[in-house]
Amino acid sequence: MFILKVESGFEAGHRLPEYQGPCRRSHGHSYIVQATWEYTEALVGGMAIDLVVLKKLLRQALSRFDHQSLNTVMTNVPTAENLAKVIFNILRGESYGKLLS
Repeated sequence: MFILKVESGFEAGHRLPEYQGPCRRSHGHSYIVQATWEYTEALVGGMAIDLVVLKKLLRQALSRFDHQSLNTVMTNVPTAENLAKVIFNILRGESYGKLLS
């Protein structure tokens, strides 16, 4: 099995309205996202997939959140856990569509 990991980041703000603490107020973060893809075998030339392609997919997925208020671009509460789930689902959909075509 081959595991390929890429990393990128973005800046965004949010607030957690149900949280009883300082994160209830609007504030911002510098997010770092690591995305991992697993492959069972390498393709022709010994590569499972071009890392340039994976980096591009991650940057495209994150661009919709960069310098945004996560409360307005997400449909659920913008916790780190919910954000990770949203990014995972975006990447899963984009990966299948772009890497398999």
